[in-house]
Amino acid sequence: MTAALDVKGLTTRFETRAGHVTAVNDVSFAVQPGRIMGLVGESGSGKSVTGFSILGLIDAPGEVTVDFHPEVTQAGS
Repeated sequence: MTAALDVKGLTTRFETRAGHVTAVNDVSFAVQPGRIMGLVGESGSGKSVTGFSILGLIDAPGEVTVDFHPEVTQAGS
């Protein structure tokens, strides 16, 4: 079965006065169709940045890199 969301090697960095800060480093996971996944962790562990990165909501000078290009499919197609 093909994953509805397949994330491989997600890394998100931000530029600061002190240099690059890696907020998310090499995150990988897959969510199968019809399944629900929760992302849990301590405050500041990168949960929101992971979600924002997947949705394309990281503004410059943030930098998002992934090891794949997602396929977007609609239900029933």
